[in-house]
Amino acid sequence: MMLKTLSVLILCLGFAGGITNDSCAHPPFTGSAARCSSKEDCDRTTYQVEFPGNDYQTDIHRLIALRSHPLDELMALANQLEAKWRRINWDHYARVMGYVCSEISNRGLNDARVREQTEHFARVALSHSTMYLWEHEADLVGALGYQRWSANVNVWLRERREKTELWLHAVRRLEKETDPSFDVNDRKNLPSVNLTPPFETGLPSGAPPSAIKDPRLRRQYETAIADNERKAQRVNKQFPLISRGPSFKKEAERWLIQAYSQPPTRNAELKRYLDIYLRDAKTRQRILDEVMKASK
Repeated sequence: MMLKTLSVLILCLGFAGGITNDSCAHPPFTGSAARCSSKEDCDRTTYQVEFPGNDYQTDIHRLIALRSHPLDELMALANQLEAKWRRINWDHYARVMGYVCSEISNRGLNDARVREQTEHFARVALSHSTMYLWEHEADLVGALGYQRWSANVNVWLRERREKTELWLHAVRRLEKETDPSFDVNDRKNLPSVNLTPPFETGLPSGAPPSAIKDPRLRRQYETAIADNERKAQRVNKQFPLISRGPSFKKEAERWLIQAYSQPPTRNAELKRYLDIYLRDAKTRQRILDEVMKASK
């Protein structure tokens, strides 16, 4: 119940703070906070140009409008948007690329060219994964299939290695960024939809700091707003990790088992990757056991 309440709260915060909500985007949180709370978050947003939210929506609709058009037209637009959005906003970039992969793959993954282009754009976007939120990385690795399509053994082995590292990178990032001290059920961790200025001002909730004449009260209110923004940013980052993390780990585990159960087997290679990326020894062993069982 608390998770559902939190989803509604952050959605309201998005609207209240001027963050454009995209009803078609991957849930639950897509906005970025006004301030960064760590060097990593600052790196993600440095040199990102503010852009009207409706331009993002327009580009999504441009992709959707090409559903009945030739694949070449869709790919041409995809290349344009890839170059455009990585200069504007990294989280929007990742969501746009998620749409690109979805629109291409919806044409049928049995078609070799559709499959190749879906994975191509996913890999391009994933090469910038440290620049955007984990939830987008999790969406994009889902575009990487575990099936062997190439008749060339060396090509298949290279693809499997590359995809394995991309999946495991997302798992490791999930484990690294999840804050065990963050309690989603503690309301003190949740931001307010609208802050109320100091009582002495007589101003209503949501009033801008500029409306306060007293410098001391204005600073007090600005500090409260900054604290609230930090809470919102922390929730935006932690909620997807907490709510989606367990199911993503299972999804990644299934992917690894399915990929490495296909010949030629490379159990030593898989073990090496698991040792590098996964903390939990039981999980590493469970994956290896399932692969060996399926390979018999």
